[in-house]
Amino acid sequence: MTIETIKAGQWVVAEGGVPEYSIYKLLSGTVSIYKSGSRIREVTINKGDKPIMIGITAIFRDDLMHMASVKAETDVEVDRIYIDQIRGTLANEIPKENKNDIAIMIKSITMGNELVSLVNKFYDLPKINLEIPTNVSTETEEILSEITRLYNLIGADIDKTCNT
Repeated sequence: MTIETIKAGQWVVAEGGVPEYSIYKLLSGTVSIYKSGSRIREVTINKGDKPIMIGITAIFRDDLMHMASVKAETDVEVDRIYIDQIRGTLANEIPKENKNDIAIMIKSITMGNELVSLVNKFYDLPKINLEIPTNVSTETEEILSEITRLYNLIGADIDKTCNT
């Protein structure tokens, strides 16, 4: 067990870039999780709460890259765990019949993180109410009308998906 304190404002893990050989168990403090530069959630663990692991999906990747960045919002206490240690535990203690299910769960987590990041970016874009100029050709008007229709359709689809 390697307990460390990471000061507020410091990055605990960085998305992509350099391979990481450890993950962290968050014992106490508040962190924010970022995907592609967008903050997707904040997590607080109080002393005595069940810890969470930060960066665990990196252990399932050949390149050992983290899928998100994590920033300490307060001073945080973490336990550094080396990836080889976790891989060994999983290889030796997870029943063979559960390994495929775990792989599917990890893939779902990765895809879900990507979706949340994209939705956040979508909602960060300004909303457009395009007024089609009257002095354009019929063909241009049809093209702009179709772009507007698709824009409104995808917006409604995303709203519906996110509100269900």
